[in-house]
Amino acid sequence: MPAHQRSQYDLAALRALEASAKADVFGVHTLTEDPDAADLIVFADLQGAGMHFEAIRRHRLVRRYREKCFIFCSSAFVIPFLPGIYASLEKRWQSRRTCPGFHVTELQNEFARFSPPTPNLPYLFSFIGSIATAPVRRRLANVEHARGFFQDTAADFERALHGQMSRMEHCEYARRFVAVSHASKFVLCPRGLGVATIRLMEAMRMGRAPVVISDGWGEPTGPSWERFSIRVGENDIAKIPRLLERREAEAVAMGEMARQQWEQWFSEKAAFHRVVGWCLQIREGRIMPEALGRFRAYPQLFRPIHIRRVLRPWYHALRHILHS
Repeated sequence: MPAHQRSQYDLAALRALEASAKADVFGVHTLTEDPDAADLIVFADLQGAGMHFEAIRRHRLVRRYREKCFIFCSSAFVIPFLPGIYASLEKRWQSRRTCPGFHVTELQNEFARFSPPTPNLPYLFSFIGSIATAPVRRRLANVEHARGFFQDTAADFERALHGQMSRMEHCEYARRFVAVSHASKFVLCPRGLGVATIRLMEAMRMGRAPVVISDGWGEPTGPSWERFSIRVGENDIAKIPRLLERREAEAVAMGEMARQQWEQWFSEKAAFHRVVGWCLQIREGRIMPEALGRFRAYPQLFRPIHIRRVLRPWYHALRHILHS
């Protein structure tokens, strides 16, 4: 993705929370430009602050007001060096310093509009997306059903990721996912690069019952997940057709409830209120000063996935030197 597009993408969460603060219907929390007067200082980031939030961790506000600084992050690979809301933090690494999060509307498919679910939709379930991002997605290719829809868009995903799609091609790519989802009673939402998937929020927004396939994902607290979503273990993918046949009569009600819960918890009018509320809960439940508590995250640097991320730039730099 070109640098200017990446910059805009990384700012999307910040702009979304700013817009949500203006659209807020709860009226409990307000913004201030005075860090001394603020109860919380919330950074919103995707990847622009560095691989492990280096730019934020060194930020003057964090150094001066560490105990009231938090982060709202949608990145797939994270270590919680800062307390806050993480969309894709694995359950096993969650603590008093973190809350499960979500992907704001600005990061979602721009065509993902609400379409009332009906009993006569042609597909029982669907998946349209790249299967290259996680093994569980590749296993979905073996799930067969007369009313199931499956399409691997790995090639399109790579082109979009590297900025090789025209605006018209990108719109067609996005519209195709929405059209298939609108024609489905259930939308399969397997994990991607991280344990979370943005298609969960998109399914809810469109009014379709999501089927979450991610053993490591922890749902945000608040929504009535059991009323509108189905959890399937990553090793139980073969059971999906029969399971959804049994639940088919519930699909319309679940889809309507999914949209209702999205409006209440994750829409533009609610996102700011929820993020601030969750950050306040973290602050109120703090049992160790953040100046000390933050060091509990450092051992995660030794996880293989993060070791590879740290060493990769050095490896490429060495290769460049050796071949120059």
